Amino acid sequence: MSWMIAAIFLWLLAMAVDRRTAVEIYSDGGRIHLDVAGTSLSAPIAINRLTAIEIRAADSIDPPGGCHIEVSAGDRDVISERLPYRFRLPRGSPVPLGDWELDDSVVAGTVWRKEIDIAGPFTVRATFHGRFLSDQNLILAGAPTSSVAIRRGLINNDCFIRNADGATLAVTTIDPTPVADLGAALATLLRAAAVASLLIALFTALDRASFLAPVPAASRRWRVAPLVIVIALAAVLTSGWVARGVLEGLPHTPDSLVYLLQATWLLDGSLSGDVSPIQNFLTVPYTYVVENRWLAHYPPGWPLLLAVGLAVRMPWLVAPLLGGLYILLLYLTGRELSNPVLGLAAATLGLISPMARLIFGSMLSHAAASTLLLAALWLALVARRRRRRWQVAALAGVAVGLAFGIRPLTAVAFGFPFGVVLLLDFLAGRDRAAARARLVGAGTGMLVAAAPSLIANRLITGSLFALPYTLAGAKMYLAANIPFGLRNLDVLVASSGSAIFGWGWDVVHGPVPLALALAFSCLPFMLRRARSTDLMLAAIVIAVIVAHLGTRGHGLHGFGPRYYFEIFAPLFLLTARGFQELARIGVNHRWAENRLSARIAVVLFLVLNLSAAAVLPRRLALYRGYNEVDGSLEQRIAELALERGLVILPPDQWQGWAMAARMMEPYPDADLLFLQAEPNDPAITEIAGDRQIYLWRDGRLVAAEELSVTSHQ
Repeated sequence: MSWMIAAIFLWLLAMAVDRRTAVEIYSDGGRIHLDVAGTSLSAPIAINRLTAIEIRAADSIDPPGGCHIEVSAGDRDVISERLPYRFRLPRGSPVPLGDWELDDSVVAGTVWRKEIDIAGPFTVRATFHGRFLSDQNLILAGAPTSSVAIRRGLINNDCFIRNADGATLAVTTIDPTPVADLGAALATLLRAAAVASLLIALFTALDRASFLAPVPAASRRWRVAPLVIVIALAAVLTSGWVARGVLEGLPHTPDSLVYLLQATWLLDGSLSGDVSPIQNFLTVPYTYVVENRWLAHYPPGWPLLLAVGLAVRMPWLVAPLLGGLYILLLYLTGRELSNPVLGLAAATLGLISPMARLIFGSMLSHAAASTLLLAALWLALVARRRRRRWQVAALAGVAVGLAFGIRPLTAVAFGFPFGVVLLLDFLAGRDRAAARARLVGAGTGMLVAAAPSLIANRLITGSLFALPYTLAGAKMYLAANIPFGLRNLDVLVASSGSAIFGWGWDVVHGPVPLALALAFSCLPFMLRRARSTDLMLAAIVIAVIVAHLGTRGHGLHGFGPRYYFEIFAPLFLLTARGFQELARIGVNHRWAENRLSARIAVVLFLVLNLSAAAVLPRRLALYRGYNEVDGSLEQRIAELALERGLVILPPDQWQGWAMAARMMEPYPDADLLFLQAEPNDPAITEIAGDRQIYLWRDGRLVAAEELSVTSHQ
């Protein structure tokens, strides 16, 4: 009964601290003044008469709802009523999944409307909850009609004032609200704890209803290695299909585009590209010309791995192969934490994770960084068990050092708890010589493995400790960014609930499935059965989250909360531990379990994961043409059998470079040359020489002469 009360209390507490968006609209007869969560905006609109107020909203992973609305004219209250707590939103297809581009197509509908009649100045005050990826509109119908729109709580945080035609008259970003943003993030975690409490209550009731005696844990008798190999192969095949069949072997973010360009340079034996006479037309994002060198924004560790794939003309295959290794490492780490079945459960969770399959099907650096850091975690656990094997600790340090050359901030944050644990082992005084050897071995391995990255920094930026990111000319990590980091914390935690497992997607969405995804990882701690290794996993999660508070970046433009992907492995392991502890409800011995609880825990695990696996291909297939990148340019060039020519890509759009990535040779004498320019730039004709000029626009590859004739006609 106490756990049920705790579940209710935690859920109500989450509702109390969750995000609220307060909106105030004031019309003074000549201008509309808008205030959204402390951010102000105004525009010149003279509303003479207000005849109706309408609220239009669209679905999201945390569906919007209302609290209260008031409309007043002078001292007269015209409307004062509660809004529906959960708006009745149009059901779109697909169901929101937490991705900014895919969810942006969700259809909006009218969720509340009230006819009124006000002449002269008026004030509208309304409060909403939930997260609005798409516009949440308050339409002020009258003479003339106007509207305000708000997007808040996910990737977008802004507000607009528009006229009757939908033209934007004023727009501004909504300032961070650190206390409210922290409360919103806390609400997600409180809901997870509430769901965990409910699970404990249900399984405790099952334990009391069962007359079966505890039995030795079944994991002692299972042979799971063949299953793990099958799961790893399934991961490689699924991510391989994503890489080639869905993403068409192309980079789908500016980051991965630059990684592929860096891989080309590395194959030529250089950390940079040659600056050519056509450099002004090679406007690839996140690249810079410095002292006659074409440099990139990112460390060269991941491009070096892509270069291996590029050498055999299959750079898209690198990440899927790492995905198989990642699954094996999840199993080995779970086995090291507890037993083979825990490893099997963690590997299964890694397989059905939509985020994992996307990352390991992409060309993003998280594929390598997460695999290396998971390897470091496994090796660190092995080193602590084999107390005199300092070599294993050194290998763990090497893995962290290599990850530093790929994603420096995440590697340092992920590795920090390792260092603390090894230091505590030394200070504890038990076998100090072995503890010292492990600590020194790990530190030495990390420094040796990180040394090539530091040398690369020196060659690229002129300083060992200045990362290539500094080429952008602005500091990326500042205390002033913490308010934005707290807002990103809320968004990334909420988005992780949708992306990590995909449980319930296309059936139910909202706060409950978001909380369920994180609930199982809370169970070992709430049941007070957390081991020292569980605490280390939790410390890794917290360290990586805290490390990102000092940056404005959130990474949501690429497949979801990818900046947190490296901590998904600890969450997979903690979630598996949660299922393990559910199976042991009411049993005190570590290696025993309640037979009824164990069976129901297994059934729950299978239902959640098999249902997620059933819809996983359909969910992943939604990413075809992601970020407006596809293989259509390659297809048009193949249809024309074009071997020599100059293709002008649209200016100020990185997608053209991504679609040309596999064909691009950034040299003036290349047979097939891709440049970014205006069609009428006179320099293009000179660069083209004897090459036919084509324009790539709106999915069409058109000869420049043909376009000129059409325009003339």
